[in-house]
Amino acid sequence: MLESITVRNLALIKESEIMLRPGLNILTGETGAGKSIIIGSIRLALGEKAGRDIIRRGEEYALIELVFTSGRAEVCQKMRALDIPEEPDGSITIQRKILESRSTCKVNGETVSSKALRELASLLINIHGQNDTQTLLDARNYRDILDEYGDESLLTLRDECGVSFKEYKALAKELEEARDNSSNKEKDIALARFEAEEIEASRLVIGEDEELEDKYRLMKNSQKIVEYIGHAYGAVNDEDGAGAMLGLAVRELGNANQYDESLSDIADKVATAEDIIKDACRSMQDYMGSMDFSEAEYREIENRLDTINHLKNKYGDSIEKVLEYGAGRVEFINRMEDYDAYLANLEVKVGDARRKCLKLASELSDLRRQAGKNLEAKLIENLVDLNFANVDVSVEVDSDSEYLGAMGQDNVDFLVSFNLGEPVKSLSQVASGGELSRFMLALKAITADREEMETLVFDEIDAGISGKTAWNVSQKMAVIGKEHQVIAITHLPQIAAMADSHYLIEKRESDDSTITDIYRLGDAEAELEIARMVSGGELTEAGISNARQLLENAKSCKIEM
Repeated sequence: MLESITVRNLALIKESEIMLRPGLNILTGETGAGKSIIIGSIRLALGEKAGRDIIRRGEEYALIELVFTSGRAEVCQKMRALDIPEEPDGSITIQRKILESRSTCKVNGETVSSKALRELASLLINIHGQNDTQTLLDARNYRDILDEYGDESLLTLRDECGVSFKEYKALAKELEEARDNSSNKEKDIALARFEAEEIEASRLVIGEDEELEDKYRLMKNSQKIVEYIGHAYGAVNDEDGAGAMLGLAVRELGNANQYDESLSDIADKVATAEDIIKDACRSMQDYMGSMDFSEAEYREIENRLDTINHLKNKYGDSIEKVLEYGAGRVEFINRMEDYDAYLANLEVKVGDARRKCLKLASELSDLRRQAGKNLEAKLIENLVDLNFANVDVSVEVDSDSEYLGAMGQDNVDFLVSFNLGEPVKSLSQVASGGELSRFMLALKAITADREEMETLVFDEIDAGISGKTAWNVSQKMAVIGKEHQVIAITHLPQIAAMADSHYLIEKRESDDSTITDIYRLGDAEAELEIARMVSGGELTEAGISNARQLLENAKSCKIEM
């Protein structure tokens, strides 16, 4: 679950920390107080694009930090796969620092890419906002929604169908190209034979280019190397060089040692240094002697490298790739010399691949229809709970036998009727904003029962609803909160009354600037906040009485859940 949110220098927030709890966490506040900043900060921390204007005026950076705890094996496996260090207490700290020119993302102190962050976040939290509801207005999204509802066998089969379709398309493309190239067969064979023979004649050996380049570089610079070593040799071996001076030192120390034997250790060290210098001189002589290269050998290596680099430029950037290309050319020649058999075999492969795709697509359609029937019943049950007394839902899976794609052959539509006596029509065409919000909440309630996601965020899921419907929505959110941590922003007192933890977001002025504060309300404070919501901003006795009744009703509902 999400344990805490810390925000610094973000928009109207100077510095704020929210300690969240299990169950239903409700955030309320007057319009313009900055409620959207809280959900926005979560999105930013999880990698959403950030503009410069979100940094608080006068500050150099904005910082958001989210602390999660999770004991799910899937989360631990993902962290190991992404090389993210694990904390002994199981906490996961996600931090994003946003500057004017750049931003950095860290997980448990380790810098991560936006892609890695999104992969991890997808296992920790699910954020649903008003924009997400708009996905229900596009029927092209319905197939994905149905597939996500389906069991593991459906998703596995869909993946298998995608792999099979990719293989089929590759074979079909090869067949199409083979037919198109049939008129140029002889010309293509001649070119392939020339390329294969050129590569074969070069007798390439893997690794020889690196070895030859090292030797060529050495030979090319041998004169400079010998010159430098010669200077070094002279510095230690000339009459006035280090070697001669050490020899003199050895003799003089030997003379002194006749009178004081304690100098023998020093004399031995200097004698050892002289031996080392002599040994180094012999090594330098040997090395300079080995640098005697013939012009013929130098040209031979140069020509061989030219040949290798020529082939690498034509057929691949390494000897391995050149040899691989040559093997492919030989295979092409063998295939094309028996072209009719090759074409016939390819046609059989394409036919087999297509039949396999059709079989998998048919099985996928069956699983989707089965999942659709189950989803229909669940949606009706949940929508009735959300005050759609006479709702009817049909999940339609329409298979197009003339079409074949990576996702099968199906078009999926959600057909609904929200009122008694009305025929079912596509959800994308008939739903109002409030109906879409409740439909999405019903979907979330269904999928929350099936998935292990620990934290769900609802950003104003209550748009377009009121009265009894709002009360039903609050009960549904409380039910979800029994098994998951739920964080929700709301304008409705019915939903706020159902909170397990209630947070107030308010705006105040300080030192010629505006600051947004967030803090958790106690029971008495929550009652007054709900009363304010009931009364439209002004506290009244009637509003307080109404708020008290809402809280009593919410308490009774929770006991019965």
